[in-house]
Amino acid sequence: MATIQDKMRLDWDRRASVDARYWVAATQEADVESYERSARTDTEAFLAGLAPHLPPRAAGAPYAGAALDLGCGIGRMTALLASHFGEVVGVDVSEVMIQEARALHGDVPGLRFEANSGADLSALGDGAFGVVCSYSVLAHLPPDVVEAYFCEVGRVLAPGGVFRYQMWVSPHADGAVHPDDDNTLNIHVYDEAHLARLHACAGLEEVAREEIDYLDPLLNLRPVWLTARRRAAPAAAPRVAREVGAGPSSEELRMEYELMLYLSAKHMERGELAQAEPILERATRLAPHLPDAYLQWVELRLSLDDLRGVQTLLTELLRHAPEHREARLFLAQAQLASDAPSEALETLAPLTPPAPLAAALSDEERETCARLRREAEASKLARARESARLQRTRAQEGRRARAQRRR
Repeated sequence: MATIQDKMRLDWDRRASVDARYWVAATQEADVESYERSARTDTEAFLAGLAPHLPPRAAGAPYAGAALDLGCGIGRMTALLASHFGEVVGVDVSEVMIQEARALHGDVPGLRFEANSGADLSALGDGAFGVVCSYSVLAHLPPDVVEAYFCEVGRVLAPGGVFRYQMWVSPHADGAVHPDDDNTLNIHVYDEAHLARLHACAGLEEVAREEIDYLDPLLNLRPVWLTARRRAAPAAAPRVAREVGAGPSSEELRMEYELMLYLSAKHMERGELAQAEPILERATRLAPHLPDAYLQWVELRLSLDDLRGVQTLLTELLRHAPEHREARLFLAQAQLASDAPSEALETLAPLTPPAPLAAALSDEERETCARLRREAEASKLARARESARLQRTRAQEGRRARAQRRR
């Protein structure tokens, strides 16, 4: 067992070690250019909505006071905010994210990054910030963690300070959506009453709201930018220390796995095989019982004419999923192409009557299996004949050599 904070840290450390940029932004293009473009777009939207709620500043001058980026990741927006404030601090639960943020932006003046517990801001002083930013973070956290964070945001904001954050809010009283498996990828949707309670516990008053131009096709909802000002002292943050399972739930695992396959596929489309391969390797370790990463990896190795690698991958897949018919047929083909008919026949045996798996074959699979068996038998027979011919030839040569010695 682990605490919810431990799980969040493990989840995001694991994802960041695959491709931190992708997991921070998850753009459709899944490349550096789209990551940087999204950072500029979201930072500009943050600043545009913030400006009416702060004292005016001279052209090119930073706002007075410090800003906090809650859930900063690798500093996607944090680094861009550094030129707009005297001091900017980014915090994130993932130590891997923080280390990469420091490596990317460590030379930016007035900017620092700190790992935090995932549910409090205890390393930061009361009233230390005039502005707090949080984008695409809170909606992925369990509600008890979000409540604790709101109280902490209220504590670290100076009186009159501004919290500007992204959230999903339903217009319907019964429109809240809260996955109950501590999934750190799924989106939580809040109703207005719950949102009001969060503001109240933090001593915040909502002062502005804007829709973000993105419609989630599953939720049929657009996220919003919310801007709230600290008007009162916050309540003490509730302590979050409940125990949860350390690993991802089945739904979370499937979602993370499919996003990894999408990322590797985009790399393959661009011919970036060296970047795609380690992602596929991690996907097979994350979910060794699922076939898709193995099959995508097989496609990659085939493009490199690596039949041995193809056979290794398919053999490993069948070790975890021996009933996978497509993998068996594919492996048998690779073995035949490698002139290994006996191995191909062994691979095909579970697909051959009276084996139970044979009954599940489609007509096309049955025809393919029969054809591969014929090819394997013919190849095996031809090899046996060739072996017999070579043995006869060697025997004849031996007899001639002995006869010559006797002369």
